[in-house]
Amino acid sequence: MQEFFEDKSEEFIQWLNRQWNIEFACVRRDIDIQGSPERTLSRVVLQDKEGTLFLLEKFSKNKFQVRQNVAKAIEYLNDNGLKLALFCQRSNYGEFLPFFKESCFQLSLFLDSTGIKRPDYLSSSKMRKSFALFLMDLSRASVNIESKVSFEFFSIKKYIYKLFNEMKIYDHLVYNKYLLFLTFLEKEFMKVHDKLPICFCHGDLHPLNVIWNHDQIKAVIDWEFAGMKPDIYDAANLVGCAGIENPDGLAMPMVTTFLKEILQENLFSEMGWRFFPEYILALRFAWLSEWLRKKDKQMLEMEEAYMGILVDNMDILKQEWRI
Repeated sequence: MQEFFEDKSEEFIQWLNRQWNIEFACVRRDIDIQGSPERTLSRVVLQDKEGTLFLLEKFSKNKFQVRQNVAKAIEYLNDNGLKLALFCQRSNYGEFLPFFKESCFQLSLFLDSTGIKRPDYLSSSKMRKSFALFLMDLSRASVNIESKVSFEFFSIKKYIYKLFNEMKIYDHLVYNKYLLFLTFLEKEFMKVHDKLPICFCHGDLHPLNVIWNHDQIKAVIDWEFAGMKPDIYDAANLVGCAGIENPDGLAMPMVTTFLKEILQENLFSEMGWRFFPEYILALRFAWLSEWLRKKDKQMLEMEEAYMGILVDNMDILKQEWRI
């Protein structure tokens, strides 16, 4: 427990027991934790005296409201039948994120993942079925969720323009490199973006944010970016992530059959589907921002090449996907 409170571990263990009735046995440092570690201050797998495994995550107090909204949303989804949304456990006092000192903590059952083989998963018909079923269940379970949990609408259009304003000031070379992709989106996509129908979305759906049982989804994790977004958001992010693994993946079974099943269920609005490829390109700017923040030169070069492939093959993709 040293990564949490150094010499205060005994005090912290007693606090854990009061909050969740955990009779602490040990920390399982031999277990890999799925998902991004950057979304927490720290995280650890705990084992209680009965052998049950828990994931304990620590957040700064300025993350409290975001995590609280996410916890409420996931509880709502679970109550409406979406058990694949891994929920955090309320404390004995009814809290999702009780405070210890200056930080808040979240507890959930720990589920192990068989993982995936990249980029081989792009050929998996079972995996695309799992993703399609998840989005169908999410659509049904999230009906009226906005009346229970307050989320701000996320606009990739505003995000892109803000990013370009910053790049123009701080990195003019990068600004010029990516300006042609913005120009492409401004031909039509930016003009209609604000009219795209919205719904509740996971916000960061891709294979690395899933606990897998081989090709089957055991649970979906990392809901920090969940909220009200265009109805094509999750599918566009998933397909976009498949394409950067291997651009040929955009025409491989995981993507093509996934989209076919989603369309059969009418999960996309007509307008959303019409601008689906452009939305994939637009969402890549969120990833670009991540690579800029990390100063990841390799990913910046890869992202530029990938955006170029999307623009150059936009008509081919629309034909392949029957748009």
